[in-house]
Amino acid sequence: MTEPQSWVLIGTFAAAILGGMTFTTNLITSTLTKVITANTERLDMKIDATRAELAAESQATRLRMDTVEAVLDAKIDRVEAGLNARIAGVEAGLTAQIANVESRLRGDMARIDADVTAITRRIWTDPPTA
Repeated sequence: MTEPQSWVLIGTFAAAILGGMTFTTNLITSTLTKVITANTERLDMKIDATRAELAAESQATRLRMDTVEAVLDAKIDRVEAGLNARIAGVEAGLTAQIANVESRLRGDMARIDADVTAITRRIWTDPPTA
């Protein structure tokens, strides 16, 4: 084998090795790209499903909160109405008692006024004889 033939064989062998390495590198790169893309799509689908699930739970929670708020508003309104009725009743009772006390005081004042008038007349117009 001559020297030029040896160089041809070395070149052919080097070309074959470099070609194999290039093919292997391209194969690995394309395989990794496909795997990463598939996993990324799966992850995106899981994230979308989780978002949809969270949105549904959030809406359900909001509906429950609205229901609880409505129930509490109704209960508070009933308690407020009951308290207003009781306050009105107490106010009416106190007004009646105050009117009763005022009436009694007016009657007492009228009797005291009559007694003072009688005493004054007796002293000034009918002085006692001693």
